[in-house]
Amino acid sequence: MNWKHFIPLILILIVFTACSSDMATSASQTLEQPMEKAEIVEDSDYGGAYAEAPAANDPIDAQAEIPQQRLIIRTADMSIVVADTEAAMKTIAQMVEENGGWVVSSSVYQYSDTAMTGDMTVRVPAEGFNSATEAVRGLALEVRSESTYGQDVTEEFVDLSSRLENLESTAVRVRSFLDESSTVEEALAVNQELSRLEEDIEVIKGRMKFLSQSAAFSTISIQLTPDEASLPVEVAGWRPEGVAKDAIESLLAFLQWIAGALIWIVIFLLPILLILGIPLWLLVRFLRNRRRRKEAREQ
Repeated sequence: MNWKHFIPLILILIVFTACSSDMATSASQTLEQPMEKAEIVEDSDYGGAYAEAPAANDPIDAQAEIPQQRLIIRTADMSIVVADTEAAMKTIAQMVEENGGWVVSSSVYQYSDTAMTGDMTVRVPAEGFNSATEAVRGLALEVRSESTYGQDVTEEFVDLSSRLENLESTAVRVRSFLDESSTVEEALAVNQELSRLEEDIEVIKGRMKFLSQSAAFSTISIQLTPDEASLPVEVAGWRPEGVAKDAIESLLAFLQWIAGALIWIVIFLLPILLILGIPLWLLVRFLRNRRRRKEAREQ
């Protein structure tokens, strides 16, 4: 019997071996994790968010070093009171963009007849997380609430790195069987298993990239409410500025009516008066002169 007929069985054994090694590596890392924590945690002014982690846009390498500091995803929720909602939102957006971040979403809602309330979500570099929240607090007349969260994903990132290394090694071994395949069935079996491994590799790489990007840029959600004391004066439904506005609008409407009437007189009525008035004036003058001559003859 040709030994090449055993290639599918060999593939199954290789994949089983890789999975077993993967599980053993994960279990070993889990047991060793508490000891590692005491050695690699290193606080900084911004909480040691993602130093030594892969850059957000760099490709994930299975041989990359394990992060030497904690890989932490930081988020914050803030509710503040401001004098002018729209002006404060523009200031926050400009501040975020100047420091390498961006605005994820921004919404403005009608709070009253003269004021707006708003919500916005921004992403800022993790090393500037604290300074960004302090800048937002500096714009507020009052901070109603503020909550910060930190999710440590170092263990998951290390586990994914090991799984990725094992899967890539297995894919290399499986790929070598393509040259040794002697039948179409054997080649299809190898390709099918290789496609499954490559799909798993891409999923892990995508998850690792997501963790790196999430740790590299922190998320801040901000709710902005206008200050009641800064709103226009309103007494029992009567607002002085509203009355003044109505008076100005009425004055402008009257002046507009006067200007419109003058335009109609000059363009429409004056030509008609000229067309009808000149012949009528000539007729009246002719009749008057005729009567005078008649009276002169009678005398």
